[in-house]
Amino acid sequence: MTIVNLMRRLRGQRAGSPHTMHRSNKDGVANERLRVAIVYHFFPHYRKGVLDAISQDDFDVTFFGDPVERYQGIPALRFEIDADFRPAAVKVVKDISFQWAAVHAALSSEFDVLVLLANPNFFTTWLAAAVGRLTGKRVLFWGHGFLSDDRSLKNYIRRIFFSLGHAQYLYGYRAKCIAESFGFRSRDLYVGFNSLDYQSQLRTRRALLARPEEPRQSSEIRVLGVSRLTDKCAYDVLMHAVSLAQETSERRFKLTLIGGGPAQSKLEALAAQLKLDIDFVGELYDEEAVAGYIFDSDVVVSPGKIGLTAMHSLMFGTPVISHSNMNQQMPEVEAVAPGISGILFRYGDRVDLSRCLISVPDVFRDRRQTRENCFRIIDEIYNPYRQCEVLSDAIHGKAAGQGNDMQVLYGDAYEGRA
Repeated sequence: MTIVNLMRRLRGQRAGSPHTMHRSNKDGVANERLRVAIVYHFFPHYRKGVLDAISQDDFDVTFFGDPVERYQGIPALRFEIDADFRPAAVKVVKDISFQWAAVHAALSSEFDVLVLLANPNFFTTWLAAAVGRLTGKRVLFWGHGFLSDDRSLKNYIRRIFFSLGHAQYLYGYRAKCIAESFGFRSRDLYVGFNSLDYQSQLRTRRALLARPEEPRQSSEIRVLGVSRLTDKCAYDVLMHAVSLAQETSERRFKLTLIGGGPAQSKLEALAAQLKLDIDFVGELYDEEAVAGYIFDSDVVVSPGKIGLTAMHSLMFGTPVISHSNMNQQMPEVEAVAPGISGILFRYGDRVDLSRCLISVPDVFRDRRQTRENCFRIIDEIYNPYRQCEVLSDAIHGKAAGQGNDMQVLYGDAYEGRA
């Protein structure tokens, strides 16, 4: 069967409503609960919050993922003993990934719904989505969706890939708007945002808020970076911006970088050359320690792109600075409301970033109100319960909501972002 004929056949299928699915247990008794397979390359430790919420929802879920202990330096999640986790090894051949467990899950009559990592570089995901559709399952893609609105070959391939599913679960509203422009239906585009381990972090936040405030120098601005140290992070741009800010203002800047990686030695050499006051903390996976650094900083800066670092920072009440080129960003940048939860600078422009750094005390004059603004974004939008609510709607085939939660929350102030 050619890909064209396969696409025609899939489009001709009725999606069906999972509400009408009925399964029987081994005793022949009808079971109304949907059986859901979630297939991911691997489950990182920071997904604990949303996976715990999913496990407690009104469907039965099985998690398929590579049982590696770490992936690209990120520790894997240790599932609870009563969770249905099944090892699903990933093999990579010339940049193409294979995870045959996805196809096995698609073929199995054990599942009603298939939730697949939305990565078109996984050859087996194409097969699993097609097989899932042909065997009557509801097929969902979970991921970033379209990262840019370019009418490029890459996005054309993505369009074909996403068409294999019934719906998409997305991390951002912009991805939904782009998907709509490519012809996907709004009701099938579920914006659930992203999150970290909310309950654990909430306990840490409360403990930090209960601490007595330490006196500090009003002229000092504490700048923090939290990520693996690679060239993509563009911390060299940040260092040059800090150096320029110190030369052109009366402010003093204390820069701290948490994380290790291949760019560390190069960045250390640049810091010495620029004579910066900088602390390279190295790899740090102690959540309470990282939270303390974030809470005590005036701003977290991610000059390359901002992903879950935005959630981490806002959870502990610290605004973020990142760039405004949306085609070079991650979906989580949508949590940055200028003057409320952060600032956006011109992509790659160290002079503009320098200006933003100098402006931090003026933009965020009321530290307590800034904390509350940041908390609100996490507590109302970027948390695992909101994620699970949207994912549950997608699994049950309910019409997707609009997904513009940040615009609803902050209105005109949000619409005016760069």
